[in-house]
Amino acid sequence: MKTNPRRKFIKQTSKTVAAGMVFSHLPVFSNANVFGQQKIKLGLVGCGGRGTGAIFQALTASKSVQLVAMGDVFQHELDNSFQRVSKDFPEQVDVPRERQFLGLEAYKNVIDECDAVILATPPGFRPDHFEYAIASGRHVFLEKPLAVDGPGYRKVIETGKLATDKKLNVVVGLQSRYEIALNKTVEKIHSGEIGDVLSMDVYYNIGLATVHPRKEGQTELEYQISNWHYFNWLWGGQLAGQAIHQIDVINWVKKDYPIRASGMGGRAMLKGPDHGEIFDHHYVEYEYADGTKLHVQCRQMDNCANRLGFNIQGSKGRVNERFQMVDLKGNSLWRYRDKEDPSSSQIEQDVFVGAILGDKPYVNNTEYGAESTMTTIMGRMAIESGEIIDLEKAKASNLSIVPSEFSWNMKMPNAPLEDGNYVIPKPGIPVL
Repeated sequence: MKTNPRRKFIKQTSKTVAAGMVFSHLPVFSNANVFGQQKIKLGLVGCGGRGTGAIFQALTASKSVQLVAMGDVFQHELDNSFQRVSKDFPEQVDVPRERQFLGLEAYKNVIDECDAVILATPPGFRPDHFEYAIASGRHVFLEKPLAVDGPGYRKVIETGKLATDKKLNVVVGLQSRYEIALNKTVEKIHSGEIGDVLSMDVYYNIGLATVHPRKEGQTELEYQISNWHYFNWLWGGQLAGQAIHQIDVINWVKKDYPIRASGMGGRAMLKGPDHGEIFDHHYVEYEYADGTKLHVQCRQMDNCANRLGFNIQGSKGRVNERFQMVDLKGNSLWRYRDKEDPSSSQIEQDVFVGAILGDKPYVNNTEYGAESTMTTIMGRMAIESGEIIDLEKAKASNLSIVPSEFSWNMKMPNAPLEDGNYVIPKPGIPVL
């Protein structure tokens, strides 16, 4: 059976209208600040899988987007990304060799060449890269998490305020906020359809991350960046790097952020020099100001039961990540069934590009992106120390886990011991 083009157009248009209604609450500024240009000169900093995916979606969002600069610390990442986007978007990619930048300072070179930039490096670098981009007057797409410690969080918050002052658009890669089904679900929760929210659970249980073996002649910094999922200063741990998506959904539902955290975790499968310093299992109990609790479990272990999602229990019913709302007896109240929605990752790039062009409202996601990032930082601090961590103390912490300066041959603060193993965080040692 042939598809009716008119019917397909009407259906797609209705999806666009629905997405527009979801984000109609965003404030509008009259000037999109694209320097009077018809095209958006876009740059990419961090050419791995997530950065390349974001570029595909940004180029899909509008023919007005032109990729003009790329940067990474590794040549093979830059080359692979460039080849992929050039093949699929030959008319929108103009990145000659002189605008393909390599090294620890490549982010500055990329930002200097563009109107808007996608920042998708490991998050330990994010606060400095964001600060430079906004100071340079660029619109920014920020991958999550936005920081890995208190000093980084504070820098991101201040930079976000400057972005508002300059009317520069900032979209954060917590794409659940842009998912149509989830927007409708949260709207129903806020309207009271499951009653008062009593408790919440989050799950992020998956297998182990890939290990890239140490190469001959490789410096310690090169090795750690290659295996950034195994180092807290680069990744922030699994709460920040992965479970932040579901944690942010709960913060959205609560219209608030937890005020304290306690928890536990450790290493069961991870061991030896190849697995850095992170824990492979985590549990956190978060408490909100109204006394409700969020329980988070996440792990990276092979051959175990996996689950990504959440459960929200109300006084009248409950709802989960499958957008299934049931009453206290398990009878269905509502379920979102439309499987033809555009992806939330595509919608967020549509919003980002549209805001820059002036076709969509001004947007700045920095505040909730930074606050949900801080939720995860507070949780990691609680797990690794065994302490109850209060939010305000975590925000004010001057403990930085990110080196202050970088060079390829630098002596790393978290360098391995003589036996090749890294120092693992130990509960019972204060972190504040």
